[in-house]
Amino acid sequence: MTKSFKYNEIMKRKAFRLIGLTTTLVVAGTLAGYGQVTDKDKGKPKKDWEKDGGIENVEIKIYTERQITLPEANRNFDKIPPRASEPIKPPITYDFKSVNFQPPPISMQLRPLKLKQEGESKVYGGYVRAGFGNYVSPLLEAYYNTTRDKNKLLGAHAYHHSSARGPVDGKNSGGGTSGISVFGKTFNDAIALSGNVDFENRTTHFYGYPEGASVNATAIKQFYNLFKVYGDLTNSSNTDFSYKLGAGLSHLNDKFDAKETQIDLLFRSAYKLNDDQRINIDADYTMINRKDSKVNIGARNLFVVTPSFQFEPVEDLKVKAGLKVAFENDTIDSKNLHVYPDIEATYPITPTLDVFASLTGGIEKVSLQSLSYENLWLGSNVPIFHTNKAIDFTGGIKARLGSKISAHAGLSMATLKNYYYFVTSETDQSRFDVVYDTGEGTRRVNLFVALGYVQSEMAKFMLRGDFFGYKTGNNVAEAWHRPTYRFTANGSYNVYDKILLSADIIAQGGMKAFDPVTDKTVKLDAAFDLNFKTEYIFSQSFSVFVQLNNIISNKYPVFLNYPVRGFQATAGITWSF
Repeated sequence: MTKSFKYNEIMKRKAFRLIGLTTTLVVAGTLAGYGQVTDKDKGKPKKDWEKDGGIENVEIKIYTERQITLPEANRNFDKIPPRASEPIKPPITYDFKSVNFQPPPISMQLRPLKLKQEGESKVYGGYVRAGFGNYVSPLLEAYYNTTRDKNKLLGAHAYHHSSARGPVDGKNSGGGTSGISVFGKTFNDAIALSGNVDFENRTTHFYGYPEGASVNATAIKQFYNLFKVYGDLTNSSNTDFSYKLGAGLSHLNDKFDAKETQIDLLFRSAYKLNDDQRINIDADYTMINRKDSKVNIGARNLFVVTPSFQFEPVEDLKVKAGLKVAFENDTIDSKNLHVYPDIEATYPITPTLDVFASLTGGIEKVSLQSLSYENLWLGSNVPIFHTNKAIDFTGGIKARLGSKISAHAGLSMATLKNYYYFVTSETDQSRFDVVYDTGEGTRRVNLFVALGYVQSEMAKFMLRGDFFGYKTGNNVAEAWHRPTYRFTANGSYNVYDKILLSADIIAQGGMKAFDPVTDKTVKLDAAFDLNFKTEYIFSQSFSVFVQLNNIISNKYPVFLNYPVRGFQATAGITWSF
């Protein structure tokens, strides 16, 4: 701060002090003039405001006539000049030298963290399931196979489930199934060899006799014994050429005089040219020799070879094109050699939607063994011939709705020559004959829709619906015992790995049958079967289950005069070891 600035500030302060002093003196003098009592005023009567000791309201005016003016001061903005630096003596000098630091070598010993060795989880190689239900129905099943062997697998399976009583006259309609199987497989880096030996017994009664008839259960009993042996050889390494050779022998006989021996040979091969091209060659040979009380024909031979080529003519379009060549000596057909197209194609419209189509045909093998699995109540000496599927066209879509839902829908149209149907025997209403559509054949249309939902192992659901239309030839009036619709649904749910719930529904209808007693066509009642099963798991090795079949007790007929059992309940335990 400069000297001029300090002088101005001091003069301002003195002026303000002088003004304040003058004002104070004037006010004090005025108040003194009003408040002083002189000798002249003594003895005079006091005024009212003087009696109270107050001050009369007066107007006070303060005049400050003196005015002090100060001259403006000039501010000095001159900077203080810096002080001259003095040289340092002696002058400072710098010397940079590189320093080499060589640390001693460190030898570190790394020790990996060792986790506690976990013991091998226990693998159960077998289980036993036992239960019992109404209709005097015992259930027993056992399974066992070797574990933790990288070169071979051996096992056995045995089961028995029967009902001493049935829907008609108690024990006259009893039946059941028993069987035992021994299997094995051995493999190395090049090949794998597997085989199995099976025996199965299926028992039933011809309980479709007239209502009120007196029959003996032993006289109407029927059973089928089936013995099978099978083996195959395949390559186990992942190479461009894969193959499979198989051979099997089976023998079937019933309680009466029917016997059938069947030999099957098969060959499967595929040669991979690249990621999009592959050559396939499949071949099958079957020889069937059957004897009955009135049947002793020679061997029925069927040989089928199917070469095909898989490729992608355009991007994402997968095509398999080939032929089926079949040779058979069934006497029902005048031609022994048959040639069919074998074409399949798939194309993705979107990443989640595929369209597919196929055009094929072939000879469908028919034997006493296959017929008995469809109808246990066949009569003796029934005629048996292969079915000639002259043409079969199928087209549809496949959709993936997310990662858990899939859908499938399509339409199939086929021409079936020598197609077989079951009709009630004219001489015994409890047995069935087999008739064949030998004319132009049966034209069959099948519309199908399927839906599936899978959420790992917790929940699964499958649904399928089929609708059929038949147009038969002149020698068969109706598609006997063939349903016009079939609906199936099944689902399962796992509750905290403790309770397993499963249910399934089967519904079908539209079947017609010919009643030789009334000589009329009969429309069979629709079938509806609701089943439920629950299993409670106490531990990894022990659980209990309850199974309910035909819950609504609908005794629908599977064939004319053959109703099924009503409500069935079975309870039991399962033990794993």
